[in-house]
Amino acid sequence: MLFTDDFGRIKRIVARKARGKSLPRYVYRWDRRTPEEIKRTGFQPWNHNGDVSVIEHVKNSFAAHRPNPGMNVKEHSQFVSTGSYGMLSTLDPVFAQQVLNTNLYKIDTSLGGMRASDFFDVNDVFDRARIQRPYRTQREWAKQNGIPQEAVVEVMSGSVFMSQYDFKKGAPNEDKLIGWNII
Repeated sequence: MLFTDDFGRIKRIVARKARGKSLPRYVYRWDRRTPEEIKRTGFQPWNHNGDVSVIEHVKNSFAAHRPNPGMNVKEHSQFVSTGSYGMLSTLDPVFAQQVLNTNLYKIDTSLGGMRASDFFDVNDVFDRARIQRPYRTQREWAKQNGIPQEAVVEVMSGSVFMSQYDFKKGAPNEDKLIGWNII
């Protein structure tokens, strides 16, 4: 099994490189906060001075070499979780129930002085570390040090999103998703 896992990881890493995978123009974030609050603050990490790794952030647990291994890292993390549009195509049924009480925010990665180097492709980080990807379908991009409010360009309620979602086919294509409101 280890050989198969390693082969799959190498294959994915090579494919990303060959396709020239890069940060998408837009990333998305589910969040319960109101558009008014996000317009004021953007998306800020719990701790701008945090020193957790991307892997610790995603697993929400300090690694074994830390003073408090296994402890939740949320309040210590300098990352904000976002995902490419691919994360919307296949929703976990349990998560889908929460979506109705949540907002979907569209973030333009070219605005607000953000640098591509501050975004980390979580699947790639896990593959390169030879670790199982716990949420591979989320297509997560972890953003270091927050997302400024001017980069959060649109919002849609979870109920509007779900009215367009097909549990067999997934979400419509990115350019076909309707119901966005400018922030």
